[in-house]
Amino acid sequence: MTKIYSYIDKEGIPFKKLAEFSIRVQKDDILNRLNIESDETTDKIINKGELIISTHHQPDVKAPNFPNKFKLTREAQEEIAINWLKDTTGYIVAEFKTLFELPELNGKPFLLQVERGIRNYFLVLATQTINGDMIVREKYHNRHGFLQENFIKTFGQITKINGTLGINGKINGFGNLTEVGGDLWFSNHVYQENLETIYPLKIVYGDFNLKNTHASLSSLEEVGGNLNLRKTTCHNISSLKRVGGNVLLSKSQLSNFDFSKVEINGKIKTYNDKFNEGKLTTPNY
Repeated sequence: MTKIYSYIDKEGIPFKKLAEFSIRVQKDDILNRLNIESDETTDKIINKGELIISTHHQPDVKAPNFPNKFKLTREAQEEIAINWLKDTTGYIVAEFKTLFELPELNGKPFLLQVERGIRNYFLVLATQTINGDMIVREKYHNRHGFLQENFIKTFGQITKINGTLGINGKINGFGNLTEVGGDLWFSNHVYQENLETIYPLKIVYGDFNLKNTHASLSSLEEVGGNLNLRKTTCHNISSLKRVGGNVLLSKSQLSNFDFSKVEINGKIKTYNDKFNEGKLTTPNY
């Protein structure tokens, strides 16, 4: 038990996603069509003569995925993960699947899903440093209604993320986050109406894409790659010292920034963008 607990302490709880898809073939009549169109799991509807074919996506089933060296059955892996959480944090759950419903606890990040490499997934406690790529999402999928991952509103006690951070849900603040070791991007599909500042974020080692935000960037000191400010109303780069790539900017916002004291390894590129100030600009706008 000591060895596997040490493994979880270091790496997190490894898991795999067992995606579930289904295809339905039915007679194309009004009742069947209404049922399919109102089904939240429906992805595509295909008409084929007198038949209606529909594809459906179910919520991902999560299963523990500990290394083979531990020689554990799935049931034993689930039990160990549950017991580890109880012994480490005092928090008790009855089922393995409940672990994925706890990205936040008492308004702070708690148990987060990260990816390392390609499809190597882990559940990790939200300590000061997070190792892996992660995406923040809204609690429920806007089409299917399924529960999603990492539905947090702040980064709380997290100070550094060693990986790429994607934000595909509305957040209220950056908590204590100062460094992102990979790229940092905001979704094209979510307007950050509650985010007034990225403080205390200082450095993004990869690209930084701020589309659909209006936040103050006063704490930002360095971006290792491109700084993309297109279709934003961001402001205040008073601390910015260096951009390792290009700065991308909407011409209408050029007067909001002074790059005279910023070392830019690439170029400042401006674009005749049309976008909604103060609300969502969709990707094809």
